[in-house]
Amino acid sequence: MKKIRIFVITTCLSCMAMLMAFSVASATPAKAPERIKAVMVGDRLVDVSLKLGIIPEGMAVRLSMWFDKAQGLSLASQILGCPNYVTKKHPEAIASFMKERGITRLILEKSNKFCLYKKNVSPVNVADLVKGVPGVTIEYVDFTKGMETGISQVAKLLGKEKQGRKIFADYQAAMKKIKARLPKAGYGRRVLILNGNFSTATNKAFVRIEAAGGYSDQYILTPLGCTNVAGDMLTDTMKISKGHAAASRLKGLEKANPDVIVATGNGFAVQKALHDAMKKNPALADIPAIKNGDIYNLPFYGDSSILEYPQIFKQWQVALTP
Repeated sequence: MKKIRIFVITTCLSCMAMLMAFSVASATPAKAPERIKAVMVGDRLVDVSLKLGIIPEGMAVRLSMWFDKAQGLSLASQILGCPNYVTKKHPEAIASFMKERGITRLILEKSNKFCLYKKNVSPVNVADLVKGVPGVTIEYVDFTKGMETGISQVAKLLGKEKQGRKIFADYQAAMKKIKARLPKAGYGRRVLILNGNFSTATNKAFVRIEAAGGYSDQYILTPLGCTNVAGDMLTDTMKISKGHAAASRLKGLEKANPDVIVATGNGFAVQKALHDAMKKNPALADIPAIKNGDIYNLPFYGDSSILEYPQIFKQWQVALTP
């Protein structure tokens, strides 16, 4: 009964969150972005552009990092692939698209560490791949000097300087609140992060463990003084790809013994995997996270939705607060 109760509670909480988000969206319908004849390469660049109400005709971004925006972006703009795809796997992709559509404007993001998973990938490398596009104009947005510079440059290029100043002011105010509320000693909680994916074709749930040292550690767990316990579940034979390792049966969960379990991606897939694991091993009900109901479906932050970072961080902080 205990394990069933926990499963039902977490399912209800997820449904309530979805209904609340839908009701808010319905009450204040968003204005459709203006589409411009340009191609943008870089998540941070596109994130700020969207906030300014502008969307390019084509873009190269890490769409898998934007679980909540993936479908909407695909419908509104031509996704040409991620920067790794368009610079290494198919270097002709952007030039071909621009020639086909008669696009001559290309805007590229410059950042210190574009992606933790692909360290040698940079949007600025696209510049060398479009030299054959007639009349091409290349513009750059520099995020290496900080958010204020990056936002202001995007806003200037798009003719939205006033809006850009407002966006940065709001972001800065939100970040100040976060820093003021950071725990001095840290929460000291042991956290397991499970990323879920559910196949409607097969009705199967797939779960990956987020390894230590990734985005969640860098941007959330470390500032909150928490520990990623994925290492207790990973073995030498498990392959880590893009910061995650497949673990559908959740072997080693009892050894990891997390205080909190965070589900990213498809929350139902994680709930289903936990439910199945507990059916096979009822002793898992004594794990602190399960015993105390500390299982939360939270948004993954991969340094793409940079303007949403404060609100994403706040959700994690509420969930991880003892």
